[in-house]
Amino acid sequence: MSARAKEQRGATQPKPTAPATDDEPRYRDIDLALVRRLLVALRPYRREYLIAISVGLVHVLCDLSGPKFIEWLMRHCSGPGADIAGVARIIALWAGVAALSVAMQRWCIILMTRAGESVQFDLRQRMFAHLQELSMSYFDKTKLGRIISRMTSDINSMREVNVWGIWQMVANLMIMFVAAAMLLWTSPRLFMCVAWLGPILFIVNVIYLKRAGHMHQVVREHFTRVSSNLAENISGMRVVAAFDRQERNLAVFDELQEANTRNNVAVARMNGVYQPLLQVIGFIGRLIILAYGAHLIAAGQLSGGSVGPVVAAYLYWDWFMGPILNLGNFYNQMLQAMAGAERVFHLLDMKPDVADVPDAKVMPHIVGDVRFEDVTFGYDSARPVLESVSFSAAAGKTFALVGATGSGKTTITALVARFYQPQGGRVLVDGQDLRFVTGESLHRQMAVVSQQNYLFTGTVLDNIRYARPSASREDVVAAAQALGTHDALEALPDKYETQVGERGASLSLGQRQLVCFTRAFLADPRIFILDEATSAVDTATEQVVQRSLDNLLAGRTTFIVAHRLSTIMNADEILVIDKGRIIERGTHRELLVAGGKYSQLYHQFGSEGV
Repeated sequence: MSARAKEQRGATQPKPTAPATDDEPRYRDIDLALVRRLLVALRPYRREYLIAISVGLVHVLCDLSGPKFIEWLMRHCSGPGADIAGVARIIALWAGVAALSVAMQRWCIILMTRAGESVQFDLRQRMFAHLQELSMSYFDKTKLGRIISRMTSDINSMREVNVWGIWQMVANLMIMFVAAAMLLWTSPRLFMCVAWLGPILFIVNVIYLKRAGHMHQVVREHFTRVSSNLAENISGMRVVAAFDRQERNLAVFDELQEANTRNNVAVARMNGVYQPLLQVIGFIGRLIILAYGAHLIAAGQLSGGSVGPVVAAYLYWDWFMGPILNLGNFYNQMLQAMAGAERVFHLLDMKPDVADVPDAKVMPHIVGDVRFEDVTFGYDSARPVLESVSFSAAAGKTFALVGATGSGKTTITALVARFYQPQGGRVLVDGQDLRFVTGESLHRQMAVVSQQNYLFTGTVLDNIRYARPSASREDVVAAAQALGTHDALEALPDKYETQVGERGASLSLGQRQLVCFTRAFLADPRIFILDEATSAVDTATEQVVQRSLDNLLAGRTTFIVAHRLSTIMNADEILVIDKGRIIERGTHRELLVAGGKYSQLYHQFGSEGV
């Protein structure tokens, strides 16, 4: 659980809200600023793109020569004396051009895919690296589903544009213009008889693209709601079953599904008008070419009276019509890519709240003296969690933090770990203000074990070595033996090679914590934070932990946050926190004698918890 969540847990009950859509940008035209940023992402691979486009254009020109070959064949075959040798030459030449076209097409596909996937790889890498640099406040405020969607669906929505976008634009526009030019070259009269359909096609596409962009955006919004609702119900299945919410949740899901279905049907209706309309316009053009071409042949106004120019014109008209629908689909892909790119670049532009200053110093070997000087901090600056907190923690000593939920215990440990920076005052380690040291040099000398400590998919050995990847198996076993967890880990089904499953699902809560303790011990930190680390551990496991705790904490400055007083009674000093202030401090015995807040908690709840 995050620090902020712990401090605010139980303070207020969440109110039902409508599905969030503020993160889904409404329909907008193509944003040139975003297009430029996309082109910047493509720039490292401009050579590959240029080669692929050049190769692809050769392929298109080869394909566009087909109707001309047909015209020449028909001309050589018409009349009483067919030129067999000429026909053979034309067929041989056409076969060579077709073979070149196929080769160029294959090469273009490989080059474009390689370049586009490289761009996708770079974007994911930049996003992942940037997420590692963001402050904990970002992860406190942002839902996990949204973070994952940035790395998956939003970047994937840019794929078609990054891989095929430039090629589709260049190829389709080239096909249209070349087909029109070839039609004009084949027969100016046949060209002029269908030229008036061009403005009609332009108007139809402008109307369609505007409406389609908006409707596809609505579909995307509502599908996001369906996905979010599904993820929420799966994650909370235990609560759903416990409160018998299956039927009600199904009803809500059905409502979202119905809205999603209506939106998709509306898009289908619109496409059901647009695509047949294009077919009608295309049919009218073919009909005009055939009818007028027949008239010209009958009137002897075509060269040699051949039907070849009419067939070629007919085919070039089809070549001209084909890219129009392709460009319409590409426009919709661009709109989706714009929505994804806006969110991706928005995240990449986000600056971490906690970052190394330009002249940050590398933290030398830490002794472990920690000092808070008049520290004030709040996740929302208008509502401070800590107010003017000051205390000193001597190196190598154990300090326990006690107080009600939301009092500020976890926040203190989060400031020690520099997950956040105070709005007022200073946090110092060995006299060094944490604002002016590098985070990497500080964190490699610290370790945190929490109630919900995370295990990664892999073996127990892999998870322990996460703290020190260079450690050998012998190092891990030695650490476990020194800590006292070796026997418990050896008792696992496959010992250190036991697969922990997703988030450690194949291990019990107690076994997970033993792995986390061993991982922290292997890291050999100078400052150690235990945040309710034994609250989920059963009594038998807690005894194993308590026996090894002396070894774990020896010589380290330790901060313990715990509800069980039994885990903190031996601390060198106990700080009692109430409403963001330290109201008592002393040893367990001193605080009991003082008869204050700590004494009340102890006598009210005993050693089992406060």
